Amino acid sequence: MALAERLRISPGVPLLLAAFVWLASPLLLGAILSAAVCHELGHWLVIRALGGRVTALRITCVGAEMRLSARCPLGCWQQIAAALAGPAVNLLARMAVGLGTEGAYCFAGLNLALAAFNLLPAVQLDGGRILWCILALLTSEERAERLLRVLSSALAVGLVLGALLLLWQGRGNLTLLITAVWL
Repeated sequence: MALAERLRISPGVPLLLAAFVWLASPLLLGAILSAAVCHELGHWLVIRALGGRVTALRITCVGAEMRLSARCPLGCWQQIAAALAGPAVNLLARMAVGLGTEGAYCFAGLNLALAAFNLLPAVQLDGGRILWCILALLTSEERAERLLRVLSSALAVGLVLGALLLLWQGRGNLTLLITAVWL
């Protein structure tokens, strides 16, 4: 399989990177990219350790998605371990960083935020994958899918309402609203 088929980068990624360079500091961009790479490496290492194989990586403005080989499927417990690995690596990276400089605080905070955000029970996130596996073990895959979609929708609606309330009170910015709409 050619590299172009295994690695897909959406057109919005270079635009987002350019916006970060223009609007924010290179320190922030470096911390964000480092935290994201640590997160995805955590997933990849556990998938490989469990006998899975990543056949494709898709990078978008909102994250990365790994596609696994159908010939090396992971069971629910293995999927839970793989999903937990990304946030776990972010937490480990956060704890490993010695604080004291602006860059260290930025990197530590971004790792902590990335870990917490990815554990939300939304379809697109690691927390959604974990919850789906648990529900599938307790019920059926179809019922797990329906329940997760309902929970994801409720979470998104709650976040949208919270973001709108914060904006109305003058204490928010558009980041939470954009994130909630994406979920």
